Amino acid sequence: MSAEAERERAIAERLAAAGISLPAARIAALARFLALLERWNRVHNLTAIRDPHEAIDRHLVESLALLPLLRGERVADVGSGAGLPGMPLAIAEPGRRFTLIESRAKRVAFLRHAAGELGLGNVEVAHGRAEDLRPERPFATVLARAVAPPAELLALCSPLIAPGGAAVLSTTPPLAAELARLAPEHGLAKQAEVPHGHGTILILERAGD
Repeated sequence: MSAEAERERAIAERLAAAGISLPAARIAALARFLALLERWNRVHNLTAIRDPHEAIDRHLVESLALLPLLRGERVADVGSGAGLPGMPLAIAEPGRRFTLIESRAKRVAFLRHAAGELGLGNVEVAHGRAEDLRPERPFATVLARAVAPPAELLALCSPLIAPGGAAVLSTTPPLAAELARLAPEHGLAKQAEVPHGHGTILILERAGD
C-alpha cells in the first residue's frame, strides 16, 4: 500500500471512529491537505504537531467534529493559522463558503497554495487582522480559538456575526466562563458549552432581527 493510500485509510478509520462519514474523494482531499501541511511545516513551522497520527486526530478529527455546529452558507475562521479548522471544514462542506482570516504572511501563502492545489473554490483567504476586515455581509458562523484575552476575542469576533448567527469558540472551561460572562456586552448570548478534544467549545449566539 502506498504512503498516500495508507494515509487515506488512517484518516477514514479515525473519522469513522468519531462518527464522521465523508465520501472517498473528500477523504483523499484531506490526505492531500495533511501532506501539504507536513511539507510546508518542515520549512515554515506552521504547527507544533509533527506526528502523522496525532495530526489526523488534532487537525482533522477535531476540526470536523465542528460540522454539526456550523450554520448558514458563510463561515469565517478568525486567526486561521495553518487553516485549522477552516480548511478541513471547507473540504468537507463544498456548499458553504469559508473566509480564512490570517495576518501572518507565510501562513497566508500556505493557505492560498493549499486552496489552489486542492481546487477549493469555496475558500477565500483574507490577509490581515480580523478587526480590519470589512466583509460585504456578516457571517452566519464565526470560528475562533481563544488565543486572545476574552474581551479582546469577543471584540474581534462579534462585529463579524450576522443576526441569528453564532461564534463557535475553541477554549478552556475557565476561559469559557469568562467569555460567557462578557458576551452580553457584545450583543451575544451563551447557547451551549460542550467538551471538545483537549478543551471546550463555547457557542455564543447573536439574536436575529
